Amino acid sequence: MEEIRMETWDRREHFEFFLRNDLPFYNVNFNADITGLREYAKGASVSLSAALIYLVTKSLSRIPNFLYRVLGGKVVRYERLHPQFTCLRGDEELFRLVTVEFCDDLAEFDRSVKRAIEESDAYFNVGMLAHRSDFVFISSLPWIPFTGIDHTLSLNKEDAIPRVSWGRFFEQGGRTLLPCNIRVNHIFIDGLHVGRFYETFQEETRRLADSSPR
Repeated sequence: MEEIRMETWDRREHFEFFLRNDLPFYNVNFNADITGLREYAKGASVSLSAALIYLVTKSLSRIPNFLYRVLGGKVVRYERLHPQFTCLRGDEELFRLVTVEFCDDLAEFDRSVKRAIEESDAYFNVGMLAHRSDFVFISSLPWIPFTGIDHTLSLNKEDAIPRVSWGRFFEQGGRTLLPCNIRVNHIFIDGLHVGRFYETFQEETRRLADSSPR
């Protein structure tokens, strides 16, 4: 983790401008092309949900602005992000929040996700969140091909943890599309950076899907 020197930080003026807002958050909705990803996940024996969590977290970590946080009144930048995500276990109808450490190897990450879900002993195990904010919060709504979504809201205007959701995929023009949403804080994230996330997520998804065994 690196502390940012405010006197030389090129984003200082934008940070201070948006921090004056009561709620500097905004949402962006888009359809992601995940063509071939389901086939990859099946062939690699990994969960499609774990693959999506992996791709979202990896893509966000590649974009420096998503790594900024406010800690103790200071701006810091983490090296990478880790996912906290919602899941349903077995026949349960009440969701759980599960947190795992990210790793670059998808097979190992998939095993970590499955193990964390199986070993989860509480619906809201937030112990890993203590004194940390290097997370992305992820939730899925796989029953609905939504066109827009919002999130529960913290009134802490320094909360810069991104929220990412996806819905039910659908087929269109021979492609598989996934409704996605991201909520960000404008103190660190502009439309340019959301666009970079979109492009990076598509790039990482294509790379993974194209690596499927033929």
